[in-house]
Amino acid sequence: MRTTPTDGWTLGRVVVVGLIAIGVVGVVVADPPALLIANGFGTKHSEPKITASPTAFGQSGEVRLQVRMPGELFDFPIDVSGAGAPPSYLWVKASDSSGVIEPRALTGTTVKAPVLPGFYRLALVTATGRQIIDSVLVGVLVPFSTKMGSTLNGYKIGRYQWERLGGDASPPPVGFLQVLPEDLELQLSAHLRLRAFVTHDDQQLWPKYVALDPRILDKIELVLTDLDVKDFEMPMDVSSGFRTPIYNRTVPRAAGDSRHQYGDAADLAIDVDGDGRVTYADAVAVARAVERVEHRHPELVGGLGLYGNHGTSPYVHIDVRGKPSRWRG
Repeated sequence: MRTTPTDGWTLGRVVVVGLIAIGVVGVVVADPPALLIANGFGTKHSEPKITASPTAFGQSGEVRLQVRMPGELFDFPIDVSGAGAPPSYLWVKASDSSGVIEPRALTGTTVKAPVLPGFYRLALVTATGRQIIDSVLVGVLVPFSTKMGSTLNGYKIGRYQWERLGGDASPPPVGFLQVLPEDLELQLSAHLRLRAFVTHDDQQLWPKYVALDPRILDKIELVLTDLDVKDFEMPMDVSSGFRTPIYNRTVPRAAGDSRHQYGDAADLAIDVDGDGRVTYADAVAVARAVERVEHRHPELVGGLGLYGNHGTSPYVHIDVRGKPSRWRG
């Protein structure tokens, strides 16, 4: 038996109105050269052509979040081609677009993540202006090693089984996303915001910290695609995303090593038939969609728990633990 959240659907409702294409640079979906010209990059004859790489957004094409360690060198998902001097780059805060470093030369597609935790976007700078790549959100982690005992900067997290038992226990997350109030509405994927993954505890303390594996975002988006979300509004609640270990112990019947603690799980309640309520039949439909997604994408295989046939609110637990596990609650 696995997770049975008692906090209900207390997080904000996400109204699914269709799949949003985000696989290009900028806010507006358009042919890349035309988009760059419209945003001040000059003409395609005098400036390099810059487009988002098709591999940037997961198997679903809908994931916006990338998670990086402080100062990590990585290949940013852009393609730079054509004539003109290569651009330089700088990082800007996702909340207000203020710059946090001086521009650096872009060598190929390799960039260096900011050294301070937070949420950032990349801005490319050419002779004719600056362009923020809105379609990719980079979350810089606070390394797990920063946690002192059960707390991180005063925020109560608790201790993972690995910390207490070692051995064969699941290793802890490599780090945590630092969340401020202004970050809660950040769009992590086409239909998911950061708010949905913050622990439901009552700590009145900021910043908060969240472990989050972008693969769970990808899996949820693939499930929504499988459900053919486009002809009607489909209300969806993520009733439980990340849980700190200390909070997980307060959830009745929750597994001691629940995947929610590792940021790769979510509990979903989706009104699949659009009748204004979430029923057990809706949960069964979601579970079947999860099975189909895992068949097509074995790299996202994981747990599937179906709840709601014994008087509890219907929902489905899914995760990307790397091996199949099935149960009913």
